[in-house]
Amino acid sequence: MTVSFLMIAAAGWGLGEVAEGVRENDDLAAGDAAATAWVVAHRTGWLTAALRLVTDLGGIWMALLLVAVAAFCMPLPGPRWRTAGLMVLVTGGTSALVNAVKLLIARPRPTLPDMIAAASGFSFPSGHSAQAVAAYASLAYLACRRWPVPAVRVSAWLGAGLVVLLVGFSRLYLGVHWLTDVLGGYLLAAAWTTTVWAVVRFATAQRHRRVGRGRVRGGLEQ
Repeated sequence: MTVSFLMIAAAGWGLGEVAEGVRENDDLAAGDAAATAWVVAHRTGWLTAALRLVTDLGGIWMALLLVAVAAFCMPLPGPRWRTAGLMVLVTGGTSALVNAVKLLIARPRPTLPDMIAAASGFSFPSGHSAQAVAAYASLAYLACRRWPVPAVRVSAWLGAGLVVLLVGFSRLYLGVHWLTDVLGGYLLAAAWTTTVWAVVRFATAQRHRRVGRGRVRGGLEQ
């Protein structure tokens, strides 16, 4: 819980700093145009085709598919619908928070000539980047709970991290988001996802303690 609290606090602070920079157009946000220009100048045909596919890994339909995968392949103890419900809470909550912050910041997307993919609405934070963190970090967490061995833990988190980085880069490469949009999406989803699973861990531990006390009390009465 201490580690989770520190992660939530760090992600929340980072999100606040990035959002402030976006609104004031300073700090990291001041380099957004240069980052986009560099990526646009280095586009290639094969990479564009590949990243058009990669970017869908952070889409809403992929998130729904991963909810089903988690519920049927890596369920937490108890009914499968509980795992599915928690995944929906993570991904749905992320989407709601992203939309709320988009309306609050109201940042325009990059200029049309730089965009080579369809996108609408405000730019900050990146919804695809946020959903990638929420969905794939949750899958990694569930995989580690389902198969608690070092090889699975390392593979799960490395795989999740790779997908998250690729999805974020695809949003920048396709010209539909600024670099700080991607960072903001990462941080927002990290804070929310860590909060949900930390609460789940805490509630599970409390339930186990109550069950343990009940058994001890029952044994004493006997």
